[in-house]
Amino acid sequence: MSHRTLRRRRVAPALTVLLLFATAAWAAEPASGTLSSHDKTVTWRGTPTLSVPNQAGCLGPSDPICDGFALTVDTRDGGVFAVAIASAFDTDDYDLYVFYPDGTLAAASATGSGSEAVVIQHSSIHGTGPYAVRVLPFEVGSGSFYDGIARKSRDTPTEGSGLTSCLEGTPDSIGIAGVTDSGQIVDLAVAVLLDGVDQATGAQIMAKAAESYAPLGINLRVSSWRTVAFAGTEGAEQIQQAKNYYRGERPRGSDLVYVLTNKDITDAGDTGLAGLADCIGGVRFKTRAFAVGEATGIDPFAIGPFVLEVDAYPEIAAHELGHLMGAHHHYANCAEGLLTGAVNDLSPCTLMFNFVDFQSLNFSQVNGPIVRGHAVNYASP
Repeated sequence: MSHRTLRRRRVAPALTVLLLFATAAWAAEPASGTLSSHDKTVTWRGTPTLSVPNQAGCLGPSDPICDGFALTVDTRDGGVFAVAIASAFDTDDYDLYVFYPDGTLAAASATGSGSEAVVIQHSSIHGTGPYAVRVLPFEVGSGSFYDGIARKSRDTPTEGSGLTSCLEGTPDSIGIAGVTDSGQIVDLAVAVLLDGVDQATGAQIMAKAAESYAPLGINLRVSSWRTVAFAGTEGAEQIQQAKNYYRGERPRGSDLVYVLTNKDITDAGDTGLAGLADCIGGVRFKTRAFAVGEATGIDPFAIGPFVLEVDAYPEIAAHELGHLMGAHHHYANCAEGLLTGAVNDLSPCTLMFNFVDFQSLNFSQVNGPIVRGHAVNYASP
């Protein structure tokens, strides 16, 4: 997450500082928890008693001015988990720091609000034992408290082992509206195939997915709706059936083809697959501009003040279409996606992050220009 605008440090007299360090230590309730394949979520609550307007933040895993929670992560190396906090009051400002078991900083978020989130990839290189989750009450009012959550990601990425036959290893086009082009609105037309999904539901999904593209000056719209009944669950097979439906090429008047399916699609039998694109940069080719995504089975749910997997279906659609427009996983990040709105949607990562549970709708500052460049150069005028 991005850091706040630099603030003027408040300097306290020496005696006040000594009293602060003597009285500021407190513990979350509960004080510890474990993430595992069986327990994918851990929650806690912290109740600080004073503000600590210290611009330096939490200085280490044992900093007494910061609230503490011990998080044991019992998952495979390379597993991904999120840690987030949400303040009880909108006026409160908490900061979040997470330290590896060896004491080095894993991630931090200090945006100037009470809602912060980070995403961490677990690694035993940084030692064994619990992670230290530390929360700094930068500026909070009387009676303040925050809720904390740690959430393990899905066991498999959004796309599994897909995208292996894609053609564009590095971006073919990059564009910035008004700089590399005239700043025009680009029309990006998508032919949608409804496999067990009604058109009203499809329209809601595609309208929300279009919000990812609007800030780039791209008008993502549906050029046609067709109802189909595809066989099987394999994502690659769904794409091939879409190609067969259109005799091997996207239909005239459309730039992309997207299958919205009510199936739990699979990747070599693995049900972790949520969506698949035929090719990165597929918009360049009539035979490769195809993708598929789920439209059922991933509904929002609340854990305390947090709501998880909000807008999952539009995010899958925008993500897979983003691949067809040249966007890459490795240009995504978990710094530009923010906790949004009063519901504390736990979506700290940008759209092309390869775990749908932590995606937001916005493209990263790197992927956005790539998508814009492909739209300007390859979308139908």
